[in-house]
Amino acid sequence: MTIRRLFEELETDIEWIAPVSPVDVALALLAQDGTSALLVSPDKRSMAGILTGSDIVRYLEANKKLPGNLRVQNIMTHPVISCDAHQPVQRLEWLMSKHNVRHIPVTEDGVPVAVVGILDVTRYRLLTVEQEAEELREYVAGAPWRGKTNPRRQS
Repeated sequence: MTIRRLFEELETDIEWIAPVSPVDVALALLAQDGTSALLVSPDKRSMAGILTGSDIVRYLEANKKLPGNLRVQNIMTHPVISCDAHQPVQRLEWLMSKHNVRHIPVTEDGVPVAVVGILDVTRYRLLTVEQEAEELREYVAGAPWRGKTNPRRQS
C-alpha cells in the first residue's frame, strides 16, 4: 500500500504558513479543529520547515514566554523529513519512528501534496485490519468445506 492511497482515503490536507508569520498567527491556526501541523513555506511549493505544537512547547520550556515579535522561522523544525507519495506506508512509519516525529510531509516530484500524522497512520491501520477481518469472515462463511468433515481427516 502506498502513502498516496493512505492520504487519499483519509483526506489529509496541508495547512500552510509563511516563515515570517508571527507565532500568534500559527497558534490560531493550530487551534483549529483537525490542524496539528503547519507546513512552513514562502511559496506553497517548497518546504522551509514544519511547525507543530511540540515546537512551541519546546520554545516555551527553554524561554518561558513567547515574545510578540517571534516569527515562525525562529521555532520551526528544519530541515524537514519528508517522504515520497509512491513509497509504501511502512516507509512513513519507519521515518516517524527513526526520527521521533509525528508529522511527515508527503511529496510528489519534490512538491508537498499532504502532511500525514501518526493519527492518520493509526486510523489507516485500523481500517486495514477491519477490512481484512471482514474478508476473512466472509471467506470462512463461504468456504466450500464448511459443514463437511475436516478435509484433513480423510480416511
